[in-house]
Amino acid sequence: MFSTVYWDRWLCDNSYPIKPFKWSSSYLCEDRELSADPQCYAKNIRKLCHLWHLHFTAVTQDHSALLPIQGCVHTEVSKKYVLSDEEINFYKQNGYLLINKLIDIDTLNKFRIRFIKIASGECDKGFMSVIKEPSLIEKGAEGEDLINKFQDIHFDEVFSTYFEDPKLLDVVSQLIGDNLSVVHSMLINKPPGTGRHPPHQDLYYFPFRPADLILASWTAMDRVTRENGCLYVIPGSHRDHTRIIPHQSPSDSDKFLYHGISDESLAPEENRIHLLMEPGDTVFFHPLLIHGSGPNTSQNYRKSISSHFANGECQYVPVEGTVQEPVAKMVEETLRRKNINLNYTDTWRFKNKLVKGVRSNL
Repeated sequence: MFSTVYWDRWLCDNSYPIKPFKWSSSYLCEDRELSADPQCYAKNIRKLCHLWHLHFTAVTQDHSALLPIQGCVHTEVSKKYVLSDEEINFYKQNGYLLINKLIDIDTLNKFRIRFIKIASGECDKGFMSVIKEPSLIEKGAEGEDLINKFQDIHFDEVFSTYFEDPKLLDVVSQLIGDNLSVVHSMLINKPPGTGRHPPHQDLYYFPFRPADLILASWTAMDRVTRENGCLYVIPGSHRDHTRIIPHQSPSDSDKFLYHGISDESLAPEENRIHLLMEPGDTVFFHPLLIHGSGPNTSQNYRKSISSHFANGECQYVPVEGTVQEPVAKMVEETLRRKNINLNYTDTWRFKNKLVKGVRSNL
């Protein structure tokens, strides 16, 4: 279990006059009503951290001290990965790029062990959210067999090594530039019996732009097949649909924040490229790319670890009056029921983490 996280945004941001302080686990247990006044953001964060079981320490008032001292292209990697012109052009045209064996097996095994320990209760989940599979709850599944994914794993001392992997960051930097923050992360378990993930665009969830400076990475931890629910992509859909398509909750799922495009004819079966992958293979894709995955009809897990990176030049944008407003309201209402007064943008501001370069606008 990790005990501290050095927070370089909320506690020392010039826009909020909050002095560094230290929290103990006992202090986190206090339950207080919180104000929505901007001057009370520290209290809001305290409440949010209690919800997410995060213990952290703000360590300095010196801001500078917090700065970080098949239609696929397959390629083997070296210690430092340099993309070819062919790979860069493939990504620009198709919206995704698949690279073989980018992450080594020993590293993936460490992630697997960490997942099992947290799933079994041997290790504390810390900042992470544990998402269970509703259909498997009804069938009486337990432990690892019940968990769909861990979310927001980038502050964990073991999982964080993925988001700081030099080869991974080499590729990300060449596609969206330096000064990178992790804005979202998951370890997806997808146990046997898990349903499909409907076709969707990841940008639907993100209140920041431009889209071209955001990138997903998705690394297979197990062999990924059609039977256990591999990813599929619609090549070039990021260029065909330069804005977010309306999304909705699919009729065949009751999962929270599990939306798909309203018009699934935009992801016809005949246009889907199914990404069959081996452990360590990594696919990178654009946030407007339409993609999804099938159900796991096998008897095996389909574990993967993934992240979304954003360049420091990205800026927050309002979502009111847009196709993103419903998801923003859903998140804000969920937080209000827990006495947490944060708007949708601030929830993203709170949890992003700088992993390369200097401070970002996020």
